[in-house]
Amino acid sequence: GTSQRVSGSWVAGHDLLLYFILAYVLSWAVWPLVIVNPESSPLVPFGPLIAAVVIALLAGGLRELRTLLGQLLRWRVHPIWYVIALLGPFALAAGAAALTVATGAPAPDIEAYTDWLGIGVALLSTIIIVGLFEEVGWRGFALPRLQRRLDALWAALVLGVIWAPWHLPELISDPGQRPPLQFVVWILAQSVILAWLYNSTNGSLPIVIICHAAINTAGRFMLPEFSGESYQVVWWFMVGLYVVIAVIVTLLGGAKGLATNIPRRRTGERDSIGER
Repeated sequence: GTSQRVSGSWVAGHDLLLYFILAYVLSWAVWPLVIVNPESSPLVPFGPLIAAVVIALLAGGLRELRTLLGQLLRWRVHPIWYVIALLGPFALAAGAAALTVATGAPAPDIEAYTDWLGIGVALLSTIIIVGLFEEVGWRGFALPRLQRRLDALWAALVLGVIWAPWHLPELISDPGQRPPLQFVVWILAQSVILAWLYNSTNGSLPIVIICHAAINTAGRFMLPEFSGESYQVVWWFMVGLYVVIAVIVTLLGGAKGLATNIPRRRTGERDSIGER
């Protein structure tokens, strides 16, 4: 009826604000339970996904929801994007470790870097728990809407500024694991890189999901191999490398569009929707 259309148009007009509020509320809902059980997770990982689905439905009904979730089917992209998304984060983690050792830190146990089964299992679980649960919201829902208002680089940075404090329950519950300053800069750089991947693949959520999962998995296996002062140093090297990559992709893709086009098919062949 008329009231539904009015409420839908109101939600559509405030979709970004409502999304961010709901994502935070849903994700932080279990934080107080850490007082009762310190071992429990302080953050609900699927908050951004549920918030995106709810706001998309309220703002535009099933059509808007299909548009949102349809990005999960945009997997037919140039294979180089899968290589970049999957292997890039592991190369950066290895580079940060090598630079840290070069400054005098004890060499890490090489077994941590060659536990292929452990890395594979962790990556697959992280694709769901982190990649899918977060990226449908952050990149699938919020980024395109921010980019309607701002140049792509500024949209990515604004999203990073909102995305970083979302992790606050984790930062406070385990303060030693993520040095706050390095972590915030790292998230901002990640936001630019993930926006570049998203825009370059015409909104392929599988690519950004894989990259986000690879970033977390690479850090999970590399960072604990350092301790004390070396732990701070390896974080700074990792952050520095991500900032360098963020600058490079901005120069490649341009601040306005933050996209690099690599056609999947030869010239003259018809591209299907979602192929880049």
